[in-house]
Amino acid sequence: VRARVGVKVPVGVRISQGKVNDHDHKWVDAERDAEIIFGSLAEAGADFIHVTEHEAWKPAFPEGGPSLMRLAKRYAPKAAIFANGGLHDVDRAVAALDDGADIVTIGRGALANPDLPRRLSERGVLKDFDPSILGPFANIKDSELAM
Repeated sequence: VRARVGVKVPVGVRISQGKVNDHDHKWVDAERDAEIIFGSLAEAGADFIHVTEHEAWKPAFPEGGPSLMRLAKRYAPKAAIFANGGLHDVDRAVAALDDGADIVTIGRGALANPDLPRRLSERGVLKDFDPSILGPFANIKDSELAM
């Protein structure tokens, strides 16, 4: 990709442990997998790594420890780390920046609050996200799996 777009265009990837059909999925070898994945992205020359978790501020793995954004920064220290996942709360966003994120991205909070910058600057009340706006879900049918 770098050879095609040159050095003026940032090249990166968005990555998460969760899957479309398994939001709670975690990498089997935990931090060792994070080291391999983020280290490989760094070696490949990624300018940024966009890390997304359902709740980005929480430890990356059930046994505790650092968040996925902190692990990304640890194993890809030259890449800009974008963090996503429930960071529409100002205090959580600031904590994410303190935890290794260079940029905070907002999805659900912005979808629920199109005027999010104003609400945040005024410390206004945020509306809850309504997941029904993303429906209907496209599920794979048994007949499609048989193809």
